[in-house]
Amino acid sequence: MKYRQIDKIIALQPGSRLVGERTLLADEEYLSDHFPNLPVMPGVMMLEALHQAAIWLVRSTLDFQCPMIFLREARSVKFGDFLSPGETLRVTAEIKSRDGDSFRIKAVAAKEGRVTVSAILHMDVRSSGDPARLNTDEELAQRCRNQFQTLFGCPQDIPEVEAA
Repeated sequence: MKYRQIDKIIALQPGSRLVGERTLLADEEYLSDHFPNLPVMPGVMMLEALHQAAIWLVRSTLDFQCPMIFLREARSVKFGDFLSPGETLRVTAEIKSRDGDSFRIKAVAAKEGRVTVSAILHMDVRSSGDPARLNTDEELAQRCRNQFQTLFGCPQDIPEVEAA
């Protein structure tokens, strides 16, 4: 993932909620264009932070057995504030409902208590569609499990609630 939008996960309750953080650094590639005299994180990147948090929540909920997760729809997207270099987003994703392999997730990113972006994300879990003999789904699921551990550590080691 070229633009990883979650730096760390500070709380994880598979099947329920994930809380992560993302600190914007001054030397990020896209800031030279957005905007040169007033660098701020593009809204689409803040929305991507919500999306990535939702994906990790769904993956952990399904014990990393899901090969692919797709964003089917983003609804009620609202932007409320800018994020400047040095500031940190606190991203919360909560499962509001599940129907088989479809999830409805409420996601909110805030800084210093002010909402920067919020949305309702509809996520679908899918297989690759490849024949089982190719083991594509198992390999994709293992890659996701390994990526999570590399980026954030073992899911069991992440507290269920944020530290005070």
